[in-house]
Formats: sequence, structure tokens, C-alpha cells
Amino acid sequence: MTNFWTTDLSQTVRNSEKLVQRRTRAKDVVDWLEEYADEGPTSSNQGVAKVPFQRWFHFKEAFSPKFVADVLASVPYRVDRCVDPFGGSGTTAMTCRMLGLKSATIEVNPFLADLIEAKLTPVSAAGFCRKYERLISTLVIKGVDKRRIPGMPPTLCEPGVDGRFVFSSDVYRTVRAIVRRSGSWDADEARLLRVLLGSVLVANSNVTINGKGRRYRRSSSPKSADDLIASLDAAVDAAVADLSRFAGLPKGGHKVMRGDSRVMLARVAEADIAVFSPPYPNSFDYTDVYNLELWMLGYLGSSTDNTSLRKDTFRSHVQTKWRETPRRANSAALAKVIAALTRKRGELWNRNIPEMVGFYFDDLYITFEHLKRILCPGHHAVVAIGDSQYAGVHIDVARILEECVAPLGFNLAKSGAIRSMRASSQHGGKFDLSEHCLVFERR
Repeated sequence: MTNFWTTDLSQTVRNSEKLVQRRTRAKDVVDWLEEYADEGPTSSNQGVAKVPFQRWFHFKEAFSPKFVADVLASVPYRVDRCVDPFGGSGTTAMTCRMLGLKSATIEVNPFLADLIEAKLTPVSAAGFCRKYERLISTLVIKGVDKRRIPGMPPTLCEPGVDGRFVFSSDVYRTVRAIVRRSGSWDADEARLLRVLLGSVLVANSNVTINGKGRRYRRSSSPKSADDLIASLDAAVDAAVADLSRFAGLPKGGHKVMRGDSRVMLARVAEADIAVFSPPYPNSFDYTDVYNLELWMLGYLGSSTDNTSLRKDTFRSHVQTKWRETPRRANSAALAKVIAALTRKRGELWNRNIPEMVGFYFDDLYITFEHLKRILCPGHHAVVAIGDSQYAGVHIDVARILEECVAPLGFNLAKSGAIRSMRASSQHGGKFDLSEHCLVFERR
């Protein structure tokens, strides 16, 4: 198996033509992939600004469709069914759809699960456009649209706290009115509209999303409802163009499973390959990163909902107190890292980081326990994953994961650094962390 992550785009396109299950759809795959800008690491989402479906929502953490296509072309057997335990923006599932393959995707974040399903579900472009235009032209703000959602962060809507707020009252009530009105639509069309509305929320707020959280814009006038509608119009136009252009894509064969991957993988019977990028052990809490979409679009209705969702996520952050569980992952490298972090506990920005790192690899171990059943011997789990560092202690994720999953019957068949990542500002902000592609073969 070659270093497939270094394949040039023209070769990816040629390989994908050979992979397409229905030869009559080969042109769709070529047209789709050729919109990819081959200018950044294949593990990043930098080149998808013009890629149909992928452009519906800017998802920084995703790998590219090129990466998935290159993975599928590199294995020495025919792939009919793929599993992705950490669906994210649905890149694996969407690439499989373009190629005519079946897929099972798991995603715990309900907004992102809707994003994936919207990409996979055929919707009449003309019908959706008519419904949208009618909704906007007849939109009336009601009292319920002005009310604060119970448990919602007080800074989400004007007047906010100490004069700081994310959305002006005008934008807030308009978003809520659109969500309310679309609730009577067909489920597939309502889902698509929520996704597109979610894609313009940050641009029509007083904040930018940076790293782990939000930052208020330094100087800008609050956005208005007219600004929001103009942005949404553009998002709808792009989606309608994509739906029309690829209206003939194969239907079915794709399952989106909503919930905790450590639980939901038990419902996956079999797959030929697993392609995924789990959260990194970098203390990101993605319920915070997508906090605006979750609250504004109605996925969270109380603080209890938020807490429950956070507890169902991978244990890669310290924003919740994790329940102690028996150690599953056995690795000498991991034990050494945890010991080093424990010695430096007083220097850490959060005292629970040593425990979090241990929980993180336990959760990865659970993932591979499931994959041992799902994958046949000789088949592969391909993982894009990155290192972390706390108080000068380097977490070599590739080495630790290799040691953890070896007892489960997975050999590291191929590995390589895809790109360098910048450490946090606490550690100088230098590019001294690696993002890896790890190819594990089931024995």
C-alpha cells in the first residue's frame, strides 16, 4: 500500500472512475472531485469551498473527499460497504454516495447528523425553492420567536451580558421564526433548510469561531434580518444548484446513526473498511464549538439537553466530569505519558487532563473492539488523527494507539505524517505536532 495521501488530484480522479459502481455515473464523480482545490493537506477541508454538497457548511475539522477516495482506491480488495464512527460533516458517506457504495455513519451531534443526512437525501430542487420563497415572503415574527430558550446562554441574544451578545434581537427572532415555520414542512426539506440556516449563523453574528471557542468581533455593526436573509438566499441558491446538477445520484444504501459511537457501533453488522477521524486528545468540546447551531436551530431545549449531549461525546475534553471506568487501553507509552502529566498537574490549565488522556485512549480501544467484529481479517481501519501536548508533555497518539489495539488483532500496516499542526499558544504556537494517517489491518 503506497502513501495514498500524497496522490495528485488527476490520479485520484482516474482511480475514482474505476471505483464507481454504476458506470453511467462516472461523469458525476469526475465533475464532483474536479471542483476540489488541491492546495492543502488531504486530511484538511481547505479545498472544498467549491465542492458540491461539501460547500453547504464550513466544517474545519473534516478530512477531504479526496482523502476518502484515495483510501478506497488503495486497498487490495473490492469495497462495497464503509463505516465511519465519527461522521462529522459526512465526507466519508458523501464520497461513498458519489461512488455508489453503501455506508454507515455515526454522529453524536444532532446538527451534524442532520448535515450528513441532508447531503445524502434526494430533495426536489424546484419544490424546495418554491417552499423557501413562500416561507420568506410570508414570514411574520410572533411573540414566541422573541422568547429566550430555557437554559440558553444569556449572551446568545441582545442585550446579552455587559453589552456583549452574539445575535442582535432582529437576527435572533428571524432565525427562530424560520425554524418555527419550517417545522410544518416535509422532514427532508425542513432538515435541509435547518442545515443551510446553520451555515450562515456565524456570519450574521457578532462573533468569530476560533479554535476552541468564540471571539467577539472587534468593530462591526450588528447584523440585521436583511443581512441574514441575503446570506440564506445565497446558501439556498448553492444547494439548489447542487441538487439539480446531481439529481441522478443513486438513492439509498446509506445509514445515518445518531448517538454515541461507543454504543451505536454495536448496531453495525459488517463493513469492508472503516475510514474515520476521531476527536483528537486536544480538549476540544465540539458541543461548545457548534453551540450556536445547536441552540438556535432547536436541537437543544434546555441546559439538561446540553449536559446530556456533552456526556455522550468522546472523552477528549475536560468540560464535563467523566465517570471513572475500568482501564481498557494497555500501553507502556500511554502509562508513561499519564505519569508525566500527573507529575506536572500543577502546571496544567486543567487538573483533570491526565485522566482525560487515559479516558480518550480507552474510548478508542472500545471503538476498535467493535471494529474487530465488523471488519473481516485482512481488511482495514484507516484513521486520520493528531498529536497533542500539555505542559511540554508530548502525546504521541500514533505510537500509543498502535500499542493499545495490537492485543485486539490490529497491526499497523502503514503510517505517515500528513501535516504539521500548530500547538496551542500556551506552548508557543509552533508547528511541532503531527497529524497522522494510520492504516490498521485486521489480523
